[in-house]
Amino acid sequence: MNKKNIIEAIRSNIENRYQIAQNAMLDAQKSANEETKSSAGDKYETGRAMAQNERDKYAQQLEKIKVDKQVFELINFKQTFNTIQKGALSKTSMGWILIAIGIGVLKIDNQDVIIISQESPLGKALLFSEKGNKIEFLGKNIEVIEIY
Repeated sequence: MNKKNIIEAIRSNIENRYQIAQNAMLDAQKSANEETKSSAGDKYETGRAMAQNERDKYAQQLEKIKVDKQVFELINFKQTFNTIQKGALSKTSMGWILIAIGIGVLKIDNQDVIIISQESPLGKALLFSEKGNKIEFLGKNIEVIEIY
């Protein structure tokens, strides 16, 4: 598994999520603005409020994505890791896991890679584990095979 490919896939994922949320927010704003032109009375107020709520929801998503990007860019992926921590890629008995930001599973080079934050339940369980350690998580035994 190539760590550089994983990092690039995460950057691409962040950018794609940002573009989707930004476009959705702009569409919701446009919809809210159009409500002023096409409706009257209570119907106008309700439609405008719903569109504004949608816009606000996407604005919150954008802010979270911006924070994720900032956190991600501060991670030093090049250091050598002896334990699982932020920036470490580990091969485990349940698959590849990268501690970074909470994204979930990405398919990279035809393999699933779990991208999690160190604050996630699995991240907390794995944190500071060493090669050869076995941990129990949700009733499953997970062995740390290698750390990169």
